Amino acid sequence: MHLRAIRIRGFKSFPEPVEVRLEPGVAVVVGPNGSGKSNVADALLWASGSLSPSELRAEKPDDVLFSGSGGRKPAAYCQVELELDNQDGGISDLPFSEISIMRRLHRGGEGQYLINGTTVRRTDLVELLADVGLGGAAGSVISQGKVEQILASKPEERRALVEEAAGLGKFKRRRHRAELKLARVAQDVARARDIEAEVKKRLRPLALQASAAERAEKLGGEISGLEAAVAALDVAAADERLAESEERRSAASQAKRRTESKLEELLAARHQAEEELADAAGRREQATAALYRLRSAGERVSLRREAAASLAEFLQQAASRPRLRTGPSRAELERQRLREEALLGRERLISLERTLAEREGVPPAARALAEDGHDLLLSR
Repeated sequence: MHLRAIRIRGFKSFPEPVEVRLEPGVAVVVGPNGSGKSNVADALLWASGSLSPSELRAEKPDDVLFSGSGGRKPAAYCQVELELDNQDGGISDLPFSEISIMRRLHRGGEGQYLINGTTVRRTDLVELLADVGLGGAAGSVISQGKVEQILASKPEERRALVEEAAGLGKFKRRRHRAELKLARVAQDVARARDIEAEVKKRLRPLALQASAAERAEKLGGEISGLEAAVAALDVAAADERLAESEERRSAASQAKRRTESKLEELLAARHQAEEELADAAGRREQATAALYRLRSAGERVSLRREAAASLAEFLQQAASRPRLRTGPSRAELERQRLREEALLGRERLISLERTLAEREGVPPAARALAEDGHDLLLSR
């Protein structure tokens, strides 16, 4: 595994994108003073996760951004990308033949760490580089004055530097993190034990409450079942009453229809009886009128009979008188005249009675009887 390229943009004296290719073997960056040779090394340290401004020859973290020049504006952000060749599997945690490590910083202070375009934590990046001996703490970058600093350092500091170069630093860091985790776990365990003790104190009342709750739930279930059964019985009874009511309503409807039909029949019979009664009353009035007319006709016939009888008696008396032998007597002449007058009167009477009978509606039989009476009287 080796560093293949460094891409810099907006970092310190590199406002424009710059790519530095590093082939396998020894690579040397040469140039006049102030051309930015040291800034390339600073970019390597900064991209590896360095947070110390002194290591980067700066006073504060955002001093690494291009601050601007006569014709250029200050950079809004800076970024450094390290391209690593991992064909030999030097970084075994990442199964890629090429690995891209990028760090980006905005002027507002917001920063990002990316591995192959994926945002990661700084701790993950530093841990990954420490496994292959990269990073400022590993001594992979020796800046100007670093040798004198190492020689003047204390034995403990030189030992830490040697252990870091030998790869022991990452294990110490892991051990330290593990110890911190163990301490937090111990605190959590102690807290959990305190909670357990407190819970045990409340366990008996809670158990009693739970038992009471279970019993209440059981009783509630039984009550619900009984209520459901009662409701079912009520529904069944209501259905039965409803069915009976429907039957009674149907029977009442049928009875009502029968009654209405019977009433219609009775009304029709009453109407027919009233019509028949009216007809009978009319016939009775007609019969009464006919009877009255017959009685009147009978009375007139009786009167005429009496008149005819008187006339006959008179004629008979006249006939019994002695006649003169020399010719017809006066009595015979009178009798003959009376007979002729009687015949004329009879015909006139019959005509008048016929006219009167036609007007009064006297039956033909009554008229015939009256005419026979007149004939009988005249025959006498």
